[in-house]
Amino acid sequence: MKKLYILSALGLSLLSGALMAQTTRLILAEEFTQASCGPCASQNPAFNTLLSNNLNKVVGLKYQTNWPGVDPMNTQTQTWVGPRVTYYGVTGVPHATLDGTAQTGGSYTGAPANWTQAKIDNRYAIMSPFSITASHTIDPTYTNMDITVDVSASQAVSGNLVLQVALVEKEISFCQAPGTNGEKEFYGVMRKMIPDAAGTAISNSWTAGQSQQYTFSTAIPSYIYDMKQLAVVVFIQNNTGKEVLQAGISEPLPVSLDASIKDCSQSPVTLTCSNSYNPSVTLTNYGTSTITSVDFSYSVTGSGAQTYNWTGSLAAGASTSISIPTINIASFPSTFNCSITSVNGGNDVVTGNNTTSVTLYQIPTTATVAPVVQDFVPVAFPPTNWNRINGGGTATWTRSGVGASAANGSAKMDFYNSADGDVDALYTPKIDLTGLNNPEITFMVAKAQYATTYIDHLEVLASSDCGATWTVLWSKADPQLTTAGILTSAYTASSGNTSQWRFESASMSAFAGQPEVLVAFRATSGFGNNLYLDDINIQNAVGIGENASQTSINVFPSVTTGDVIVSLNSATSSNAIVTVLDATGKLIDSFKASADASNNVHVNLANRQNGMYFIQVETEGQKIVKKVVLEN
Repeated sequence: MKKLYILSALGLSLLSGALMAQTTRLILAEEFTQASCGPCASQNPAFNTLLSNNLNKVVGLKYQTNWPGVDPMNTQTQTWVGPRVTYYGVTGVPHATLDGTAQTGGSYTGAPANWTQAKIDNRYAIMSPFSITASHTIDPTYTNMDITVDVSASQAVSGNLVLQVALVEKEISFCQAPGTNGEKEFYGVMRKMIPDAAGTAISNSWTAGQSQQYTFSTAIPSYIYDMKQLAVVVFIQNNTGKEVLQAGISEPLPVSLDASIKDCSQSPVTLTCSNSYNPSVTLTNYGTSTITSVDFSYSVTGSGAQTYNWTGSLAAGASTSISIPTINIASFPSTFNCSITSVNGGNDVVTGNNTTSVTLYQIPTTATVAPVVQDFVPVAFPPTNWNRINGGGTATWTRSGVGASAANGSAKMDFYNSADGDVDALYTPKIDLTGLNNPEITFMVAKAQYATTYIDHLEVLASSDCGATWTVLWSKADPQLTTAGILTSAYTASSGNTSQWRFESASMSAFAGQPEVLVAFRATSGFGNNLYLDDINIQNAVGIGENASQTSINVFPSVTTGDVIVSLNSATSSNAIVTVLDATGKLIDSFKASADASNNVHVNLANRQNGMYFIQVETEGQKIVKKVVLEN
């Protein structure tokens, strides 16, 4: 069930009033969150900012839950997340506790949005009965960790006490969102609890000055993304009431070797107009030792792996661009993959940034001569010589059986299931506009909005250099993009529904006479609701009367009291589709022409409001438009 999360009040109390402590407190912020949770994406930025502004007062610990959707960090850690969910009785995300207590004050108890600077300051002012210091070491092979925790009581204290130890990655950064809510940056993510989620029972009664040292040894999980971010968070919790009495952290240790070719600024897809690819990667040294050699393994779909060795001198913190030998590509789409196999003749410490890939799409070398018409009636998708590029995730452009007119079929952009920020594009073939002196593009669009805060965006762009540079022809975002209002369930357009489809047009005059023009429909997701695109037409921006010599079609009168006549010829009278739109592009009517004996079709506007209308006729692979004015 999308975007619906059940939230419950925990009603926990803060247990600190009875203690007269003398040790400065480090507050523990525990949050239950998820990479496919919409409310998490909306609350986490402000919550993370609040925590980062209080690093001397608060340490964060994030548990990635196994609902409401996909989250690879949970798949790795559910063994420990599940028991903590049960421990706090969490039934909805996001949910955050301040030293074990869910905060109130907003729409539901436990919302991270309920946290304020005042609440942090008030809790921080209450001294803790414990002091905690933690440290850790990692073996030379980076496979095992030893942890030391020193606990000391500053005054007598008792309770059902437990020491919790958690490995965390202070920051995990993805190039593409790992879930559906668009989040790419995650902070303080719990990666393992030692020895387990129940923690280590410690003495239930401490006297002032009593101290104890605890040591732990553990294997470092193989799924750690970045060893440089690996820290240890420790805290003492009273299981009676769940109050956290004190927290501590052992900060990450530097690593010697960390060669990276991860580059989030690089698009995961690219277009090419040839049968070869000239790849390059950006090598960055995030370690402390100078990098003098790197071995790469690279390939494209359908070919075996090849190797490339780079030698040089790359200081700590420096980057350099490395050109990989040109690769011939047998078929498209094809994916180029490159990975680091060794650094300075040995293993790299951090492996989560050792790979990069890009999917290659080929633009057909032969241009299609305008006019170009696409109604998406054929089931095959993308249509012949068109390309679809998925910017990330599983939701992208697909074919739908609904259409703007009687000829069913359209291109659907699944904004409803796409991640916030995903960019998906639908590309036409290269188009030859040498025969057009005033080209334009027209199309029909149907779109619903999920809510006012979920903003999807559609752009139409053109390129005359095979996608190296682009010009924006047309651009709309919600709510201007919307044609069907707000709908919180997945939107499906209705074929020929005049209240849902809108006519749009954009000039392509800047590309008049160009022999190879590429057009792209670029959709940027705001995690909103679905969009449908139909009846794309690229032609000269002329009226039907101006094309009469070619098609023997006319529309008259240009000013009418109600009756408009579409005059066809014998060759087109049986297969023409007539569409009527108002001045805003809203679909009024669409039907297959039924001509009389004189090959005329009558369009009745008598019951409409006075104003301008467009009469669109589609026949013989061409769409032409005529403006008429109703005055009755």
